[in-house]
Amino acid sequence: MRTTWRTAALVALAAMVIGTGACGGEPQTPPDPAAAARQRVLDDADAPCVTDRAQLVVIENVKHDLTVAWQTGQGDTGVVLLHQLDAGLCQWSGFAGLLVEQGHRALSVDVSSRDAVEFAQAAVAHLRATGAKRVFVVGASRGGTIALAAAAGVTPPVDGVASLSAPTVYDADARAAVAKLSAPVIIAAGAGEARFADAARELHRLSVSPHKKLVLPDSYQHGVALLDGAMNTLLLAFLADPPAATG
Repeated sequence: MRTTWRTAALVALAAMVIGTGACGGEPQTPPDPAAAARQRVLDDADAPCVTDRAQLVVIENVKHDLTVAWQTGQGDTGVVLLHQLDAGLCQWSGFAGLLVEQGHRALSVDVSSRDAVEFAQAAVAHLRATGAKRVFVVGASRGGTIALAAAAGVTPPVDGVASLSAPTVYDADARAAVAKLSAPVIIAAGAGEARFADAARELHRLSVSPHKKLVLPDSYQHGVALLDGAMNTLLLAFLADPPAATG
């Protein structure tokens, strides 16, 4: 869920003024508008898979818009997870659990808004600021397009990107991204996905990364549904050693 802290600040200020007038007492200390906005994002988060709501964090992008993310796990390696269209941060719960089992940290981000690229980049910055020494971005379908575009625009560069069933263009231009993205990259799609498989081939061909891998399993599954045993094994190997996994 995306909001702006300015909108929430106006609501909080109005409530404070009304409350002070009604009570007729000493003026109350004005609440922190930014803190109130962030709390509202947490309270409104649609995250039924998260049993410990303390794991929900607020991500603020360069436009000062806010979204919610689910952060779980520890370790030096952090993975930003970007969901498909009409899904949410819980779509990655299974894979996030696998990452945690392997000693990694996962950050599944609500990127349903049009400024998804900025939120993905802010998520990378969040992982680094909270202790991750290596950061990867993984996205599915639209989230895969966003992952490639976001990774192409962050400094320092991420340690690797994986896109599953990414369109070449969807609220971002993955073709332009891979033409300048030097980080190791895995580009995957089901061979039976028709246009998504064609998009994967095109993105792989345009990629300038010295460590790139095209994966087209014999499947009609799309995006996150491609995460079977073999794909999970590949992605975990990619997190451990990107050049070796893409060699």
